[in-house]
Formats: sequence, structure tokens, C-alpha cells
Amino acid sequence: MLPWTIFLLASIASALPWPIPLLTPTAPDKPPFRIRRSLPLKGRANKLIPVVVGGTQDTFVPNSVQAAVGDVIQFQFSSGNHTVTQSAEDAPCQPLQLTVAGAVHSGHVPYEAGQTTVGTFNMPVTSTDPTFFYCATGPHCQNGQIMVVNPANDEQILTYSKISAAAALNVDGTDVSGGTVGEIAIEAAAFDMPVEEAAPPGEAPPAETPAA
Repeated sequence: MLPWTIFLLASIASALPWPIPLLTPTAPDKPPFRIRRSLPLKGRANKLIPVVVGGTQDTFVPNSVQAAVGDVIQFQFSSGNHTVTQSAEDAPCQPLQLTVAGAVHSGHVPYEAGQTTVGTFNMPVTSTDPTFFYCATGPHCQNGQIMVVNPANDEQILTYSKISAAAALNVDGTDVSGGTVGEIAIEAAAFDMPVEEAAPPGEAPPAETPAA
């Protein structure tokens, strides 16, 4: 083959597109790094955020949640009878639905020891503005069972808690609104119910005095 022919073939070959290797060279002590020709764009997936209502004390756990529009907060009810009821920031322990249609109220959702399911209230997040909630059962609101979704700062939660503690009344909501009541298996819950400890055995009766 003539030299100019070899040179021409080499030039054509060098102009052809070469495939991108799947594996880039790596150091012997590092795993191979795999790349893609075009990485898919992936948006933020909506979250299901569990919040335990009740527990060993009358609380929301956690009592502060940051959530995006499209997320769903799943309130899981334990230990007693509780509600998730929305209020205005400056009027805790009073249902906002008395003045604002569609404000959140779960109704009373009980939990008794031995249940195999847990009552839930799924609340879609429709705004990133701070929203305020309390439990409308008995004095739970005044005793600190409050929470804030998307608080502006920690001070906002503290102030809401202080105003709640000073409320004269804890007012119940009316109709269920702002979410969906349901249930899940207790195994899927975000909490474990405490196992009741067996009572200690009673003292043995005193031994009889042997006969003389």
C-alpha cells in the first residue's frame, strides 16, 4: 500500500466520532465512576411528612415542620383522643374555620391500647405561609399541644405557645375539613407504643411456724 494511501485512511479514521466510554479512568484504590451522556433532570418529589399526635404526653412530635406546597403532612394519632385544628396566629385554641371556610380540622381521632391500626389525618400543604394548629380536646391546647407549619423563626413558635397557655377556653372545631381521615397499620406508624411491664410477683406468704 502506498504511503499516501495509509495517511489518507488514518486521517479518515481520526475524523470519525468515537463513542464515550462508560467508565472513566480511575485510581486503583477508587471504584469506577460511571457517567451518562445526558443526565435526566429531576424535580423535587413531594414528601409525606409524619407527625405524631399525642404520645406519652399531649404533644405534637415534631411541633414544627418545614414543608413545600404539594407535600402531605400525615398526622398519626396515639394515646388518647386528639384533634388537629387550625387557628389564627393571635387566637390560639379557637378554630379558624369559624371565620375562614376550609380551615383545617381533623375531628376527634381516638387511640386505645391494643389497636392494630392507627388513625391518620392527611393534610395537603397548599401554602408556605406559617400555619398554626392545636388540639381541641380538653385543656390540651393550654397545656402545650400546639404546632406550627413553616414557622418564620423559632420565636414565632414560642410566642404562639405562650399565648395558647393563657387562653381562657379551648374551643372545638366543627366539620372535618382541610384533609382526609384514614388509618394505617400500626407497624407502619412513626411511633412504637410502650410495652406494658408485667406486675412484679406478690410477696410470698410467711412460712408457717412448725408445731411444737
